[in-house]
Amino acid sequence: MSETYQWMTEQEFMKEMQNLDKLLRDFCDGSCLYPYESVKTNMNALKDIIVRVHKRKYYFQVFHDEMITSEYKETALYCYWILKLRPFWIDACQESAERINEKFALHLYISLLKKYNGDFSEKDGINKLHIRELLYSFRFRDITKEAMILMLEPYYYDYLKRIDNTGI
Repeated sequence: MSETYQWMTEQEFMKEMQNLDKLLRDFCDGSCLYPYESVKTNMNALKDIIVRVHKRKYYFQVFHDEMITSEYKETALYCYWILKLRPFWIDACQESAERINEKFALHLYISLLKKYNGDFSEKDGINKLHIRELLYSFRFRDITKEAMILMLEPYYYDYLKRIDNTGI
């Protein structure tokens, strides 16, 4: 194939940085464990994550018949790379410091479910045992990019089915 990867524009990159910063702020605001001001970010790792997600979206378009990357796939890729490259940390003497990347990835995961499923809530939509299992898996199990995508896709297809039935 003769197509070459087109790097992100500076505007696209800055928009992704702002989106991730907003999600991090939302995550910290909802947590008593991680004050936003105390979260440190490895900017090189975060830049790497943004570029890797962008490249994968390009890969889907070029090698899979111009497949559009849904927000579900994109979120799954962000979760995967955050778990892999661990761009966030806080003071290591805090007991919860080592789990910040896993909890942030879970926040991305659940935020997406809430966004597209109006009736979804952490209380009713996903049980605490499942959350604990996800956190454990995010920390200790080998989850591929494809597996992370497959974990979110049933929710995406449920959303598509609902909007198809309502004619939106």
